[in-house]
Amino acid sequence: MTLRSGSLGLWDRLVGPTASGVEQLLVLASGVVFTGFVFGYAETQALDWSIIQQLLVAFLTLDIAGGIVANTTASGVDWWHRPSQRRRDHFAFVAFHIYPFALAWVFETVSWVEGALVYGYILGSAAVILLGPRSLRRPVGMVFTAGGVLLALVVVSYGPGLEWFVPFLALKLLGGHLASG
Repeated sequence: MTLRSGSLGLWDRLVGPTASGVEQLLVLASGVVFTGFVFGYAETQALDWSIIQQLLVAFLTLDIAGGIVANTTASGVDWWHRPSQRRRDHFAFVAFHIYPFALAWVFETVSWVEGALVYGYILGSAAVILLGPRSLRRPVGMVFTAGGVLLALVVVSYGPGLEWFVPFLALKLLGGHLASG
């Protein structure tokens, strides 16, 4: 798999260098449509987010919604689960997503404790998924994704406009990235 140079090479690293036009369109469209939905909802609820909050939410919605699709396309799976990728690489990919702390830093409605709970849940789940047999990664990943939904519904409250965050992050990382290989 050959990566292109420049910004196209960065895109290749996100979606896989063999991504078809349709796969790329699905990744982009899912990110853009979901971002529009979240901002439309924020507008109808008069959430009055600051510019920093808007920029963070725009980045997160594009990355997470687009990533849910990118992590599950054939080209994405081939790229992210190529033979050179090891368990530690997959764990590092998950650990890189420090988004719960970014939200706690920028939104008063998200506490640092809630950020730590969500981040810890995602990392702990990732460790269990990766330490288990490859043949069970998909079903175990889906169990932990469902647990992420319950975590969002019962344990943490990220506030209006951010209700989607925990379930979508779990879907991207636990039910998508880790379960797709």
